[in-house]
Amino acid sequence: MHRSVVLAVLAVAASLSAQALPPVLHTGGFVNGNAPRAMTADRVIVRFRGAVDEATLGEIASAAGIKLVDRGSHGEFYVFRCEPALVDAMVTWFGDQAGVEYAERDALARTTVAPNDTHWSYQWSLFNQGSASGTSVSNYGVRAEGAWANGATGAGVVVAVVDTGVAYENFGSFAAAPDLVGRTFVAPYDAVANDGHANDENRHGTHVAGTIGQVTNNGIGCAGIARDCTIMPVRVLNASGSGSHAQIANGLAHAVANNAKVVNMSLGGGSGSTTLQNAVINAANADVTLCAAAGNTGRKGVQYPAIYTQCIAVGATRFNGARPRYGTYGSGLDVVAPGGDTTVDQNGDGYADGVLQQTFASGAPTSFGYYFFQGTSMATPHVAAIAALVRQVHPTWSAAQVRARIESTATDLGTAGYDQTFGYGLVNAHLAAQ
Repeated sequence: MHRSVVLAVLAVAASLSAQALPPVLHTGGFVNGNAPRAMTADRVIVRFRGAVDEATLGEIASAAGIKLVDRGSHGEFYVFRCEPALVDAMVTWFGDQAGVEYAERDALARTTVAPNDTHWSYQWSLFNQGSASGTSVSNYGVRAEGAWANGATGAGVVVAVVDTGVAYENFGSFAAAPDLVGRTFVAPYDAVANDGHANDENRHGTHVAGTIGQVTNNGIGCAGIARDCTIMPVRVLNASGSGSHAQIANGLAHAVANNAKVVNMSLGGGSGSTTLQNAVINAANADVTLCAAAGNTGRKGVQYPAIYTQCIAVGATRFNGARPRYGTYGSGLDVVAPGGDTTVDQNGDGYADGVLQQTFASGAPTSFGYYFFQGTSMATPHVAAIAALVRQVHPTWSAAQVRARIESTATDLGTAGYDQTFGYGLVNAHLAAQ
């Protein structure tokens, strides 16, 4: 690397400084229709005149208080992230250096396929990198917009939501969630009551199902990642959110027998069993992609069934890409996805940084609203939905190939390469579904 370039990057630390505003504490709750304020990007694109050593450049940038976050496909430019307030100064300063051909903002752009759902602006967990979010920029969404732009919507793929059930039908004292009306549901099964009505008595499963396949572009509420998938509601957990391994095993067997290609299990516990493991193995042998929550213990030790090698074990991230305090980590963690943190409002949009979807008020399965939830339960459906996108785009791929694609295209976080806090990294719908 040219000495002038090295000195130039080092000088950034001395010439520029800024304090990040502390996060706003917020309790969260229902959303309203207020649009977020626009925010410029926090990224600067720099093209150097000569060849640079990328590893050295990254180390120097980090020491200078900025971060090397992206590059051109062939190294023709590099992208640095800094505090938004410093972007203009960074562009000017880099542009004045002899070793730099040009420097410019990595400006924001809006995808032409952004949905018209009224609360889309609060769904930071689905955003493309660099999208405006509240008074900040979302850099740790799963890039669903990018996948949609390429035609990946999950069409034709059956995703089994093995959970507390789903508010999918008007039946007895239950009602269909308004934002799920129009979604295709197949082969519902209640392993708790042993019947064909997998209605949600808890509200957890309905929220999870929304992230996977909420009806999108219907002019109301929220969007779902696999927006054209087919959902199979499978109830294995009761109204209090608990269920036996026998019930989960029966639910998995039902999903396999009815041709689900992806299974979401936003559930877990501290112990396994032969019954549960066999059910997972049987599903994997049937070429089903299994996604399971790593747990919310805040400690090391991935929960069951996620720890089984046949499952993609999913951890959680906050708005800023960090592991939330509740997030379970450790050996066996495969990937992470946004799980949210309802104790803070890091993006400044006026609401807690949970994952937003429609579900019903506690104990009232006909009274619906939009709720910010947090947990690896909320992270896991992001991954299951991406698995559905991949299976649509590559219908002949095996479950092993789908998993490998999700892991290999994840955005590395934390220690370089695989680590026990972030696994292979933050899932990336745009890259995975290509």
